[in-house]
Formats: sequence, C-alpha cells, structure tokens
Amino acid sequence: MCALTRIRRVPLLRDRRGQATVELALVLPIVVLLVVGIFEFALAWRAHQVLTHAAREGARAAAVDNPLVGRDSVERVVRNALAQAALDPAQAKIQLTGIDGEAGTPARVEVRYPVPFTFLEPFMKWGSDGKTVNLSTSAVMRNE
Repeated sequence: MCALTRIRRVPLLRDRRGQATVELALVLPIVVLLVVGIFEFALAWRAHQVLTHAAREGARAAAVDNPLVGRDSVERVVRNALAQAALDPAQAKIQLTGIDGEAGTPARVEVRYPVPFTFLEPFMKWGSDGKTVNLSTSAVMRNE
C-alpha cells in the first residue's frame, strides 16, 4: 500500500508524458518551412545560373564576326540554351545592344525571366505580383 500512495503523491507537473509530442508540434512547422524555403531558393539559384549561361552563349554568338549572325539568330541561341535547361523560352525577355558594332565595341545580351515561388507565395509580398521574382542577368563581350 505504501507504493501506491507514493505514486499518487507525485505532482502532475512532473509528469513528462506527451512532452516530445508538444515539442514536435512546435518545431515541425518551422523546420518544414525552412526546408521548403531552401528548396525553392535553390530552384531560383539554378534558374539564375541558367540565365547567366544563356546570356553568355548569346553574347558569344553576337560577338563572333559572322555576316550570317543577326538579332534573330542570337535570340535563338539564348532561347535554345534556356530550353535545354527546361526553362520556358517564351517567358524570357531578351534585350540585345551593340550586336552590329565594329570590332572592339561591346555586344551586350540581357535576359530577364520570371521565377515562380509556389510554396512560399503567402510569405512573399515583396515580389512583383507576390508569387514570382524577376531574375535578370547580362553578358558583355567585345565584337571580333
């Protein structure tokens, strides 16, 4: 009988059953949001790297001294580089300057692309429409 009375006298504040469940319920949403944020920003970083590569390819095509290379062919090179990396080339805005310049003058290719943030949309009110970020990159090479 002495053992039963001893158990009953233990205050309820020392009972730790369910503590791990409560801690998990408090920490899990933060961890999930952090992991999803890392994933979405990694996708945006990848898109930026692809845009940089496409702009470099376009600038190289524009800088080469070839009479067959014009604005359409440079844009086609940029759009092909975007398509090879599974980005929609129709969404890209390409701006070309100095392509028809003389040798030594700079040829510049600027590429803009909207990157959607699907899961972080409720937290993004600083974007253009709240769910996309417009990435922009450019490459400059001297005309040959």
